[in-house]
Amino acid sequence: MCYHDKVIIAVAAATFGLSGCTYNEGTANQPATGAVIGGLTGAAAGQIIGGDTRSTLIGGAIGAAVGGAIGAQMASQERELRQSLAGTGADVLNAGSQLRVILPEAVTFRTASSVVDPGFRPALRAISDSLQRHPNSTVRVVGHTDNVGSAAYNNQLSRDRAMAVAMELVAAGTSASRMTVSGRGYYEPITSNATAAGRAQNRRVEIIITPTN
Repeated sequence: MCYHDKVIIAVAAATFGLSGCTYNEGTANQPATGAVIGGLTGAAAGQIIGGDTRSTLIGGAIGAAVGGAIGAQMASQERELRQSLAGTGADVLNAGSQLRVILPEAVTFRTASSVVDPGFRPALRAISDSLQRHPNSTVRVVGHTDNVGSAAYNNQLSRDRAMAVAMELVAAGTSASRMTVSGRGYYEPITSNATAAGRAQNRRVEIIITPTN
């Protein structure tokens, strides 16, 4: 079988596999998705390294096992975060390759302030506890604003807010060495800034958790 045929088979297998990567209610089955992605990545690596079908199959099996383990770890942490953050106003999104914890301005900061609201600090401690229980990941803390005011003002505010959240996580025990902090100002809105409701959604800090193994 030529390499081109193997590629076609791999794509077909991925398509078939992904069709089974949802639960009955239609939500994503992240461990299964991780196994499929890991399997394809491992198979490709096996083909490059060994150049034969046996290497491809071994690489695929290893990749699927690793990918499935990472997917299961992320699903476990997602459930844990959802439970600990219930009722706080924060949201958790599982994007398959990373978890995104969304902290709206309305529950995290006062208007135009970069000081974390004392009432939200227990939620940040819960996030830090989860990060410490799941140490095999990197953490990016990214601040975002709406488009009211100058670019310079919003860039600074978004950085200050991201740093304030990061400092709370570190104070609660998360290692600073696994964390990066940045501010994106109003350059990455998640919805239109044309309405007050849209601007409120865009004012946020995201904690992005990416597994490392």
